[in-house]
Amino acid sequence: MNKIKLKYIFIFISISLLTISVKAQDLIVTSEGDSLNCKITKVKTDNIYFTFKHKDEIRNTLLPLNQVKYHQFNYFQTSEVQANKIIYNEIYPHFRAAVTGGWSYRVAKLADNIPSDFEKYMKDLKSGYHYGLDLSYYFSEQVGFGFKYYNYHSKNEITNVYVTLPNGSTQIGNMSDDISINFIGPFFSTRLLNANKKNSFLINLGLGYVGYKDNAVLISDFLIKGSTIGLCWDIGYDIGLSENFALGFQFSYIIGTLTRYELSDGASTQTVKLDKENYESLSRIDLSIGLRFNK
Repeated sequence: MNKIKLKYIFIFISISLLTISVKAQDLIVTSEGDSLNCKITKVKTDNIYFTFKHKDEIRNTLLPLNQVKYHQFNYFQTSEVQANKIIYNEIYPHFRAAVTGGWSYRVAKLADNIPSDFEKYMKDLKSGYHYGLDLSYYFSEQVGFGFKYYNYHSKNEITNVYVTLPNGSTQIGNMSDDISINFIGPFFSTRLLNANKKNSFLINLGLGYVGYKDNAVLISDFLIKGSTIGLCWDIGYDIGLSENFALGFQFSYIIGTLTRYELSDGASTQTVKLDKENYESLSRIDLSIGLRFNK
Protein backbone atom coordinates (compact mmCIF):
# COMPACT_ATOMS: atom_id res chain seq x y z
CA MET A 1 0.00 0.00 0.00
CA ASN A 2 2.79 2.38 0.92
CA LYS A 3 4.52 1.57 -2.39
CA ILE A 4 1.32 2.38 -4.29
CA LYS A 5 0.97 5.71 -2.44
CA LEU A 6 4.58 6.56 -3.15
CA LYS A 7 4.03 5.73 -6.82
CA TYR A 8 1.04 8.08 -7.08
CA ILE A 9 2.86 10.79 -5.15
CA PHE A 10 5.79 10.50 -7.59
CA ILE A 11 3.41 10.69 -10.58
CA PHE A 12 1.65 13.74 -9.06
CA ILE A 13 4.96 15.54 -8.46
CA SER A 14 6.13 14.74 -11.99
CA ILE A 15 2.91 16.05 -13.51
CA SER A 16 3.10 19.18 -11.35
CA LEU A 17 6.66 19.91 -12.43
CA LEU A 18 5.70 19.32 -16.05
CA THR A 19 2.77 21.70 -15.67
CA ILE A 20 5.05 24.38 -14.25
CA SER A 21 7.66 24.01 -17.00
CA VAL A 22 5.21 23.60 -19.89
CA LYS A 23 2.60 26.30 -20.20
CA ALA A 24 0.33 27.59 -22.90
CA GLN A 25 2.22 29.64 -25.41
CA ASP A 26 1.59 32.50 -27.77
CA LEU A 27 1.22 32.77 -31.51
CA ILE A 28 2.97 35.12 -33.91
CA VAL A 29 2.07 35.12 -37.60
CA THR A 30 4.59 36.96 -39.75
CA SER A 31 3.76 39.02 -42.81
CA GLU A 32 5.18 36.15 -44.89
CA GLY A 33 2.66 33.70 -43.38
CA ASP A 34 4.99 31.85 -40.99
CA SER A 35 3.47 30.80 -37.63
CA LEU A 36 5.63 30.80 -34.51
CA ASN A 37 4.87 28.89 -31.30
CA CYS A 38 6.63 31.20 -28.85
CA LYS A 39 6.41 33.15 -25.62
CA ILE A 40 5.88 36.88 -26.17
CA THR A 41 7.81 38.79 -23.52
CA LYS A 42 7.00 42.37 -24.51
CA VAL A 43 5.21 44.36 -27.18
CA LYS A 44 6.33 47.92 -27.86
CA THR A 45 5.47 50.56 -30.42
CA ASP A 46 7.93 49.28 -33.03
CA ASN A 47 8.93 45.75 -31.99
CA ILE A 48 7.59 42.54 -30.50
CA TYR A 49 9.97 40.57 -28.23
CA PHE A 50 9.66 36.79 -27.86
CA THR A 51 11.37 33.51 -26.96
CA PHE A 52 11.10 30.46 -29.24
CA LYS A 53 12.70 27.10 -29.97
CA HIS A 54 14.65 26.59 -33.19
CA LYS A 55 16.42 23.30 -33.90
CA ASP A 56 16.63 22.39 -30.18
CA GLU A 57 18.07 25.84 -29.41
CA ILE A 58 16.24 28.42 -27.30
CA ARG A 59 16.43 31.90 -28.81
CA ASN A 60 15.42 35.30 -27.47
CA THR A 61 14.83 37.80 -30.23
CA LEU A 62 12.50 40.43 -31.66
CA LEU A 63 10.61 41.30 -34.84
CA PRO A 64 9.61 44.73 -36.13
CA LEU A 65 5.84 45.04 -35.88
CA ASN A 66 5.65 45.90 -39.58
CA GLN A 67 6.78 42.29 -40.20
CA VAL A 68 4.07 40.82 -37.94
CA LYS A 69 0.63 40.17 -39.41
CA TYR A 70 -1.01 38.90 -36.23
CA HIS A 71 -0.22 37.81 -32.67
CA GLN A 72 -2.26 36.19 -29.91
CA PHE A 73 -1.46 35.32 -26.31
CA ASN A 74 -2.14 31.80 -24.91
CA TYR A 75 -2.99 30.40 -28.35
CA PHE A 76 -1.21 27.03 -27.99
CA GLN A 77 -2.10 24.61 -25.18
CA THR A 78 1.41 23.13 -25.13
CA SER A 79 4.70 24.95 -24.98
CA GLU A 80 7.91 24.29 -26.85
CA VAL A 81 9.91 26.41 -24.42
CA GLN A 82 10.42 25.68 -20.74
CA ALA A 83 9.45 28.54 -18.44
CA ASN A 84 12.94 28.83 -16.96
CA LYS A 85 14.37 29.42 -20.46
CA ILE A 86 12.25 32.49 -21.11
CA ILE A 87 13.99 35.83 -20.67
CA TYR A 88 11.46 38.52 -19.89
CA ASN A 89 13.93 41.37 -19.97
CA GLU A 90 13.94 43.53 -23.05
CA ILE A 91 16.69 42.85 -25.56
CA TYR A 92 19.13 45.75 -25.40
CA PRO A 93 22.90 46.21 -24.98
CA HIS A 94 23.95 46.22 -21.32
CA PHE A 95 27.68 46.96 -21.74
CA ARG A 96 29.22 49.91 -23.60
CA ALA A 97 32.91 50.68 -24.15
CA ALA A 98 33.73 53.97 -25.88
CA VAL A 99 37.16 54.98 -27.19
CA THR A 100 37.13 58.66 -28.03
CA GLY A 101 39.35 61.54 -29.06
CA GLY A 102 39.25 65.00 -30.60
CA TRP A 103 39.67 68.74 -30.18
CA SER A 104 39.59 70.58 -26.85
CA TYR A 105 39.43 74.19 -25.74
CA ARG A 106 39.92 75.67 -22.27
CA VAL A 107 37.11 78.17 -21.75
CA ALA A 108 38.52 80.47 -19.05
CA LYS A 109 39.39 83.96 -20.21
CA LEU A 110 42.97 85.17 -20.05
CA ALA A 111 44.15 87.08 -17.01
CA ASP A 112 44.15 90.84 -17.36
CA ASN A 113 47.78 91.15 -16.24
CA ILE A 114 49.26 89.08 -19.09
CA PRO A 115 51.73 91.20 -21.13
CA SER A 116 50.49 91.92 -24.65
CA ASP A 117 53.58 90.19 -26.12
CA PHE A 118 52.40 86.87 -24.61
CA GLU A 119 48.67 87.09 -25.37
CA LYS A 120 48.88 85.09 -28.60
CA TYR A 121 51.09 82.50 -26.90
CA MET A 122 48.54 82.01 -24.11
CA LYS A 123 45.58 81.93 -26.53
CA ASP A 124 47.27 79.21 -28.59
CA LEU A 125 47.91 77.25 -25.39
CA LYS A 126 44.16 77.14 -24.64
CA SER A 127 43.53 74.81 -27.62
CA GLY A 128 44.61 71.19 -27.52
CA TYR A 129 43.48 67.62 -28.04
CA HIS A 130 42.13 64.86 -25.84
CA TYR A 131 41.63 61.11 -25.81
CA GLY A 132 39.81 58.85 -23.41
CA LEU A 133 37.85 55.74 -22.52
CA ASP A 134 34.34 55.24 -21.12
CA LEU A 135 33.19 51.93 -19.66
CA SER A 136 29.53 51.70 -18.69
CA TYR A 137 26.93 49.12 -17.70
CA TYR A 138 23.18 49.67 -18.11
CA PHE A 139 20.84 48.11 -15.56
CA SER A 140 17.88 49.01 -17.73
CA GLU A 141 17.46 50.25 -21.28
CA GLN A 142 17.61 53.88 -20.13
CA VAL A 143 19.80 53.97 -16.99
CA GLY A 144 23.39 52.96 -16.28
CA PHE A 145 26.61 53.75 -14.46
CA GLY A 146 30.17 53.91 -15.73
CA PHE A 147 33.78 54.95 -15.27
CA LYS A 148 35.65 57.51 -17.33
CA TYR A 149 39.27 58.42 -18.07
CA TYR A 150 40.07 61.52 -20.18
CA ASN A 151 43.45 63.08 -20.93
CA TYR A 152 43.84 66.61 -22.31
CA HIS A 153 47.11 67.83 -23.80
CA SER A 154 48.34 71.22 -24.99
CA LYS A 155 51.80 72.50 -25.83
CA ASN A 156 53.42 75.75 -26.99
CA GLU A 157 56.91 77.23 -27.22
CA ILE A 158 58.60 80.52 -28.10
CA THR A 159 62.28 81.48 -28.25
CA ASN A 160 64.34 84.57 -27.41
CA VAL A 161 62.31 85.52 -24.34
CA TYR A 162 63.72 88.34 -22.20
CA VAL A 163 63.39 87.84 -18.44
CA THR A 164 64.28 90.47 -15.87
CA LEU A 165 65.53 88.94 -12.62
CA PRO A 166 64.89 90.44 -9.15
CA ASN A 167 68.46 91.81 -9.08
CA GLY A 168 67.77 93.81 -12.23
CA SER A 169 69.76 91.65 -14.64
CA THR A 170 68.27 90.28 -17.87
CA GLN A 171 68.45 86.80 -19.32
CA ILE A 172 67.43 85.52 -22.75
CA GLY A 173 66.13 82.01 -23.39
CA ASN A 174 63.16 79.84 -24.29
CA MET A 175 59.69 79.69 -22.83
CA SER A 176 57.44 76.63 -23.18
CA ASP A 177 54.53 74.83 -21.57
CA ASP A 178 53.64 71.17 -21.94
CA ILE A 179 50.30 70.78 -20.15
CA SER A 180 48.28 67.65 -19.44
CA ILE A 181 44.99 67.49 -17.51
CA ASN A 182 43.46 64.15 -16.50
CA PHE A 183 39.90 63.39 -15.44
CA ILE A 184 39.21 60.07 -13.71
CA GLY A 185 35.93 59.15 -12.09
CA PRO A 186 32.50 57.47 -12.14
CA PHE A 187 29.45 58.79 -13.95
CA PHE A 188 25.70 58.32 -14.15
CA SER A 189 24.29 57.72 -17.63
CA THR A 190 20.89 58.03 -19.27
CA ARG A 191 20.25 56.60 -22.72
CA LEU A 192 17.55 56.58 -25.38
CA LEU A 193 17.77 53.75 -27.93
CA ASN A 194 16.09 53.71 -31.31
CA ALA A 195 13.81 50.88 -32.49
CA ASN A 196 16.56 48.48 -33.61
CA LYS A 197 18.65 49.16 -30.47
CA LYS A 198 21.70 50.19 -32.53
CA ASN A 199 21.53 53.99 -32.41
CA SER A 200 21.44 55.81 -29.09
CA PHE A 201 21.30 59.29 -27.61
CA LEU A 202 23.23 59.58 -24.34
CA ILE A 203 23.72 62.03 -21.49
CA ASN A 204 26.36 61.37 -18.81
CA LEU A 205 27.14 63.25 -15.59
CA GLY A 206 30.26 62.40 -13.60
CA LEU A 207 32.26 63.50 -10.56
CA GLY A 208 35.96 62.72 -10.30
CA TYR A 209 39.60 63.57 -9.80
CA VAL A 210 41.21 66.22 -12.01
CA GLY A 211 45.01 66.20 -12.15
CA TYR A 212 47.08 69.04 -13.64
CA LYS A 213 50.73 68.90 -14.76
CA ASP A 214 52.81 71.45 -16.67
CA ASN A 215 56.37 70.64 -17.73
CA ALA A 216 57.40 74.25 -18.22
CA VAL A 217 60.47 76.20 -19.23
CA LEU A 218 61.23 79.83 -18.53
CA ILE A 219 64.97 80.08 -19.19
CA SER A 220 65.31 77.04 -16.88
CA ASP A 221 63.09 73.97 -16.42
CA PHE A 222 60.43 73.67 -13.72
CA LEU A 223 57.36 71.54 -12.99
CA ILE A 224 53.87 72.61 -11.85
CA LYS A 225 51.52 69.96 -10.40
CA GLY A 226 48.11 70.19 -8.78
CA SER A 227 44.78 68.43 -8.39
CA THR A 228 41.15 69.12 -7.58
CA ILE A 229 37.63 67.63 -7.75
CA GLY A 230 35.80 68.18 -11.02
CA LEU A 231 32.56 67.56 -12.88
CA CYS A 232 32.15 66.08 -16.35
CA TRP A 233 29.03 66.37 -18.50
CA ASP A 234 28.65 64.53 -21.83
CA ILE A 235 26.01 64.57 -24.51
CA GLY A 236 26.46 62.23 -27.46
CA TYR A 237 24.93 60.17 -30.22
CA ASP A 238 26.03 56.71 -31.37
CA ILE A 239 25.27 55.48 -34.89
CA GLY A 240 25.22 51.69 -35.22
CA LEU A 241 27.62 50.21 -37.77
CA SER A 242 26.88 46.56 -36.93
CA GLU A 243 25.32 44.53 -34.15
CA ASN A 244 28.08 45.41 -31.67
CA PHE A 245 29.95 48.41 -33.07
CA ALA A 246 28.91 52.03 -33.48
CA LEU A 247 30.42 55.38 -34.47
CA GLY A 248 29.95 57.99 -31.77
CA PHE A 249 29.93 61.79 -31.69
CA GLN A 250 30.14 63.59 -28.37
CA PHE A 251 30.26 67.01 -26.73
CA SER A 252 31.76 67.18 -23.24
CA TYR A 253 32.14 69.94 -20.68
CA ILE A 254 34.64 69.36 -17.87
CA ILE A 255 34.72 71.73 -14.89
CA GLY A 256 37.57 72.13 -12.39
CA THR A 257 39.40 74.87 -10.50
CA LEU A 258 42.95 74.76 -9.16
CA THR A 259 43.36 76.58 -5.82
CA ARG A 260 46.94 75.48 -5.08
CA TYR A 261 49.82 73.75 -6.82
CA GLU A 262 53.32 72.42 -6.22
CA LEU A 263 56.23 74.19 -7.94
CA SER A 264 59.45 72.26 -8.40
CA ASP A 265 62.70 73.43 -10.00
CA GLY A 266 64.52 70.11 -9.63
CA ALA A 267 66.29 71.17 -6.46
CA SER A 268 63.34 72.07 -4.23
CA THR A 269 59.54 71.93 -4.15
CA GLN A 270 57.18 74.49 -2.69
CA THR A 271 53.39 74.65 -2.36
CA VAL A 272 51.79 77.78 -3.77
CA LYS A 273 48.32 78.76 -2.51
CA LEU A 274 46.42 80.98 -4.91
CA ASP A 275 44.25 83.92 -3.99
CA LYS A 276 40.62 83.56 -4.98
CA GLU A 277 40.98 86.09 -7.81
CA ASN A 278 43.94 84.10 -9.15
CA TYR A 279 42.42 80.61 -9.10
CA GLU A 280 43.41 78.60 -12.19
CA SER A 281 40.40 77.35 -14.15
CA LEU A 282 40.86 73.92 -15.72
CA SER A 283 37.41 73.95 -17.36
CA ARG A 284 37.21 73.03 -21.03
CA ILE A 285 34.96 71.76 -23.81
CA ASP A 286 35.71 68.62 -25.83
CA LEU A 287 34.40 67.79 -29.29
CA SER A 288 35.11 64.15 -30.03
CA ILE A 289 34.51 61.20 -32.29
CA GLY A 290 35.21 57.55 -31.59
CA LEU A 291 34.38 53.88 -31.82
CA ARG A 292 31.84 52.26 -29.50
CA PHE A 293 31.45 48.59 -28.60
CA ASN A 294 28.04 47.48 -27.30
CA LYS A 295 27.14 44.07 -25.95
